Amino acid sequence: MYYVIIGRDCATMQQELATAVQGREDVRVILNRRYGERRADGQPKSPDRRRKERRRRPDFPPADADA
Repeated sequence: MYYVIIGRDCATMQQELATAVQGREDVRVILNRRYGERRADGQPKSPDRRRKERRRRPDFPPADADA
């Protein structure tokens, strides 16, 4: 599947491309609806708040432990 994302200021181009690829199941022309960057403030993300590692070791001994 191919996604062609067109900037919001090029709506005419989006219509023309959508018409050009009409009937193709593997191409999708999308008009970008976002107004700006999500992280426009430039501030770093908040620190990781997890208190412990979520992964844990298995409770059984490794296969070569009794060798």
